[in-house]
Amino acid sequence: MAKPTSRYLRIGDLARRSGVSAKALRLYEQRGLLHPAAHSEAGYRLYDAGSLAALSRIVVLRRAGFSLAEIGQLLTRDATAAARLLDVRIATLERECAERAQALQALRSLARRVVSPSTLDLDELVETIAMSTQLKVDWTPREREDFRRRAEQLGETGMAEAQTLWPELIAQVRAALDSGLPAQAPQAQELARRWYALVQVFSGGNAEVTRKLGQTWQAQPDAMAAHGLDPALFAYVGAAMRAAGLSLG
Repeated sequence: MAKPTSRYLRIGDLARRSGVSAKALRLYEQRGLLHPAAHSEAGYRLYDAGSLAALSRIVVLRRAGFSLAEIGQLLTRDATAAARLLDVRIATLERECAERAQALQALRSLARRVVSPSTLDLDELVETIAMSTQLKVDWTPREREDFRRRAEQLGETGMAEAQTLWPELIAQVRAALDSGLPAQAPQAQELARRWYALVQVFSGGNAEVTRKLGQTWQAQPDAMAAHGLDPALFAYVGAAMRAAGLSLG
C-alpha cells in the first residue's frame, strides 16, 4: 500500500479540488468510471493527477448531458459507440433548443402585449409558458429548418397573430361543441375552415408534419388539456372539416 505523499489526494481533498462531492466520487468509482491511483496503509483511497484528469473528463461529459452509463461507453473509446451516442445527444439538444426557441417566441409575444405592470395577467403568463413547453414533438432537422423559414416569412407580427388566434379559436370551437351545435352546421364548418388554415400556416401544407403533430397531441393528454383540447374537441373539428370538404391528411 502507498503512503500519502504530496502527489496523492484523499477523497475529501479531491472533492474540494474538483467541486465534486465525495458521494459522487464514490458513485463514479462504483460505476467503474473513476479509480483510485492507490490506497494508503490505512485503506484510504488515494488519487493522483491522472485521477484528476479522468474526473475532469467525467464532469465535462456530465455537463454535456450524458448519463453515467453513456459516459462509461464513451470512456472505452469505442468509435462506433461514441458516434451513436453523439448522434442521440445532438438530436436531443436540437429538440430542446427548438422547444426553448418556441417558448422564447411565445414569451416575447406576451411581453409585447404587456404595456405596464398593471396589464400583466399572471394566468395568461402561466398559460403561455405551459403551451410553449409542454408539447414534446420529435421533429426532424429538415422540419425544424422549414419551421424557421416559415417563421421568418411570417415575421414577428405574423407569428404573434397566429399565437393569439389559436387560443381564441379553441375557445370558440369548445363553445360550439358544448352548445350542441352540429358539426355539419355552417357556423361549425366556418370554425373548421379557420382551424384548417391555421394548421396550414404551422405545417406549411406538409402532411407528415400535420400527422406527427396530431399523433403527439393524442399521446400527451396533459399537454392537450393544458391547451384546452381533448379527444372530443378534435373529433368535433374533424367532423366539421369533413362536412366542409377539408382534410388534414
